[in-house]
Amino acid sequence: MARMTEFQPLYEAFHLFQERCLQQDRSLIWPDQPIWTVANLQRWKTQVIDSPNLEGNLNFNEKLEQQLVGAPPILWGLAADLHYVYYLPSANIILATRLRNIGWAAQKSGLTLPPENDPIWAAQKNGFTRTTQKYHFRYAQLHLLAAFALRLKEQGNAEQILTDSPQVQSMLDEILEGIPAKGDRAYDLRHAILYLMFPDQYERIISTTHKEKIVSRYIKYVSDPHTDLDTRLHQIREGLASAQPSGQNFDFYKDLKQEWNPDEVETPPQPETGNKPEEPQNDTRIVVDALRLLNRFMNLILFGPPGTGKTFWAKIIANRLVSPQLKQAQSRATFLQTVIEDLPFYDILALDMYRTGHDKKYTVPQLEEMELVQARFRQSPVKHQKNQIWGYLQAHTAIESQTVNLTSRAEPFLFDKTANSQWFLTPAGKEYVQGTLTDRLTLIKQGPPATNQPEDFIRWVTFHQSYAYEDFVEGLRPKTEQGDAMVLAFELKPGIFRSLCARAKDDPNNQYVLVIDEINRGNIAKIFGELMTLIEADKRGKQPVELPYSKEDFQVPVNLAIIGTMNTADRSIALLDVALRRRFAFLELLPEAQLLDGINVSLAEEDALNIGTCLKNLNQRIVEFRGADYQIGHSYFLPLQVIADEVEKLNCLDDIWNYQVVPLLKEYFYGQVDLLRQVLPSFFSQDDGGQPQSASGLVDLHGEDLVAALNKL
Repeated sequence: MARMTEFQPLYEAFHLFQERCLQQDRSLIWPDQPIWTVANLQRWKTQVIDSPNLEGNLNFNEKLEQQLVGAPPILWGLAADLHYVYYLPSANIILATRLRNIGWAAQKSGLTLPPENDPIWAAQKNGFTRTTQKYHFRYAQLHLLAAFALRLKEQGNAEQILTDSPQVQSMLDEILEGIPAKGDRAYDLRHAILYLMFPDQYERIISTTHKEKIVSRYIKYVSDPHTDLDTRLHQIREGLASAQPSGQNFDFYKDLKQEWNPDEVETPPQPETGNKPEEPQNDTRIVVDALRLLNRFMNLILFGPPGTGKTFWAKIIANRLVSPQLKQAQSRATFLQTVIEDLPFYDILALDMYRTGHDKKYTVPQLEEMELVQARFRQSPVKHQKNQIWGYLQAHTAIESQTVNLTSRAEPFLFDKTANSQWFLTPAGKEYVQGTLTDRLTLIKQGPPATNQPEDFIRWVTFHQSYAYEDFVEGLRPKTEQGDAMVLAFELKPGIFRSLCARAKDDPNNQYVLVIDEINRGNIAKIFGELMTLIEADKRGKQPVELPYSKEDFQVPVNLAIIGTMNTADRSIALLDVALRRRFAFLELLPEAQLLDGINVSLAEEDALNIGTCLKNLNQRIVEFRGADYQIGHSYFLPLQVIADEVEKLNCLDDIWNYQVVPLLKEYFYGQVDLLRQVLPSFFSQDDGGQPQSASGLVDLHGEDLVAALNKL
């Protein structure tokens, strides 16, 4: 059977979910709260499932906050429970991430999470399978969970259905088939739910593809091929059991994966060599030139035609810049910014008061000087720090306070003050910190880690037409007031550039890097605004400018490098903003056809096509008739390097040429068929018959015909 002793806490947690939430309407995390009612689930369906947030620039949490504007706080309790169940299958999502997101929803509900030593968290320490990036998007999975609960409750016989595996499977499948977009169907969670509910009948496999591969490999053990996929898997388990050392207790992943999925068998960990897998052993000319230019100018743009590896080299260069410092700790000031970056200000105040002395009393000037509070103000500066501290303390003062007369207060209620204006944590405030912020207290106590990863010092952003100053530097962002979802307010939030500048300024001994992919796709003048001057090397750390929103003086630190990438086929350097061109060095990346000289493609040796020679000839024609900015980069053809089978290599070339290169060439020569004919003469029919043609007159060629035509370029 697929049940495994090591996953017993997961089975028990899911059984608790069935009992409390699906049968009794109670919360999983807070059993005394009636959260899983039909009314709450219908409200969730209306505001979340039926009203998807399609804003591409927001993360999941930000989208959900917008969707739940105006919803009662209890719906955030439902969100916390949903997250708890959603995380159960995953073996690769760390506990800190789980607690952070469950705690985020709990805070908005006004409910306090149980402490980390509570038995409820035992099941969150390990999962039963590795989850993929698609699973981590959350939307589809939470959709299925909520829809399943609502369908179950509306039928009115939940207890009976939950003991009937075919009924549960049928209900889940009906829900998924009713979702219009296939990409929004969480089949992975469907498989996980069935396994956690019925581990003796279903496998711990959440990939439909893997299930199909197993059935294909062991088809001889399938007694009835007309049954559903999961039933066929069960038949295969019965057939294989007698040949396995562990009998019925074998596992398709641990014991048999090399048989049914040899291409995905994980290789054992390799010894550390000191080099990143994708980096060259020695610095290439590109890296050497880039490092020299960054040292001199601090700002660099990698530019060139499509497919020349601009993003790849940006990553290599950024990693090379920070690699010398990976074995030394960040400064404490920057580390603290990392710890508190996603916390609301009242959490920061409560943390500082608790760790400094949870039974002590503090004046506002004393709070202003505390370590975490100062880290927050470096991260998001304000003109009047004391006023902001006063405002948050009063807004989150205990309802029963005799010394604070403010009528408009918001949960959580954490603080109170004495008659002589000394503030302290209430018993509820201390309990809140112990239950919600324990992980932050532990991190602060441990201090900065002794070693770092490149991503600790590097940030990536992609410019586009809608990207604005407010995203990059600072701007006002809407938020709902804690405890009152009907009140919409605005807060000043730093953008990615300002946040990274704050970290770099607090950590002057380490190098930081901002990589701006597709820098020419944004409106540079609007995005950088007054900072265009400050990024110059001789202005760094010296010349301040007043920012329009916060009215704070701002400087760009000397230890922040900026690397941009731009595609010259989209926009020539000559058309770029002159101010931008003056402040960046430009390093051109051209197609390197010689990297492909070792690749030959053909089904017959005498017709062999050398890809390096082919690309060289093609680009010579493009330069002649369209210009150097429109060449085809070598990276389009690099996938051919790792394919040994000649048939598969030819099929791959077919896909690259017909579905990547040809559409690009059609765009380059749109409305200029005569020029395209001169670039690709062998792809135009010499008569009216033969191969089918596209709208541009190009003949669709495949297989040996494609190789023959490319050989004629």
